[in-house]
Amino acid sequence: MSVVSNIKSPLFYKNEDLNIKIRDIKTGDGEDIVELFEANYGYTYYKKNFYNPKTWEDMVNSTFYYPVVAEYEGKIVGEFLLHLNDKYNGEILAVVVHPKFKGRGLMNKMFDYLIQKSKNLGLFAIYGEAIMFHPFSQKANLKHGMVETALQLGEVASFIAQKEIKFEKRSATLVSYFILKKNIKQIFIPKIYGNIIRDVYKKVGIKIVKSQKKSLKPLIKLWENKLLKIGGIVIDGKVKNFEDRFKILFAKAKLKYDMIYADINLQTKEINEIVEFLNNLTFAPNFTEKILQDSHL
Repeated sequence: MSVVSNIKSPLFYKNEDLNIKIRDIKTGDGEDIVELFEANYGYTYYKKNFYNPKTWEDMVNSTFYYPVVAEYEGKIVGEFLLHLNDKYNGEILAVVVHPKFKGRGLMNKMFDYLIQKSKNLGLFAIYGEAIMFHPFSQKANLKHGMVETALQLGEVASFIAQKEIKFEKRSATLVSYFILKKNIKQIFIPKIYGNIIRDVYKKVGIKIVKSQKKSLKPLIKLWENKLLKIGGIVIDGKVKNFEDRFKILFAKAKLKYDMIYADINLQTKEINEIVEFLNNLTFAPNFTEKILQDSHL
């Protein structure tokens, strides 16, 4: 067993009560936030636009991006971002704390603020994808009531590093969910992964029943993240000539990307035969469902 020895954590927690203010982003915060990313990631963070102060200034009045910041004596020393995928579902991401302020609970305070903001926005759920070589984010997610739902292999490109932490191969993210509204979900469950899916829904406290809804309007399409060199094939129902059309998209994706995912909508009535087909192509399970929210449960 190999041991990663270059992952460091604060030696101790500094318990003095700092006068930290947690608030929404405002005009003029952009340059301070960019400095936080430089201090934490150097210039390896994959979203290169985060190094441009204008990116953050444009979020001040956005209805999709909601950054919150930690301010100390007029200086931004922490940032945490909520990104709305739609009116039901949001992702928490891009959390950074100035190295001199780590271990003082800033992330926890910003996290609490974002959870309340998510409730105020009427979201059904928020989720986070914590980088596996950054255990502090994983622990913070779980501490705030998020539930582990998946391990997404290969999503993090090898060029991404944090301080001394860097790996030569692609690494994974731990996906965790915080459910704000627990409606009963009607879904189709593939037999081979039935126990796994039922266990995930049980952990997040959502009751599931077999779908009685009409079949989806069939759709198959490719989504791409050129920066991270990953792609995915979205499967909403079974289109005509499904296997041939899937193989064509798969062949195109293999020419460009290091990792390829297949996202199967859990409203797909033909889910068992599609899963069997994908397994024969050595795909691991990755499911979505789009009744009230686009979730990766």
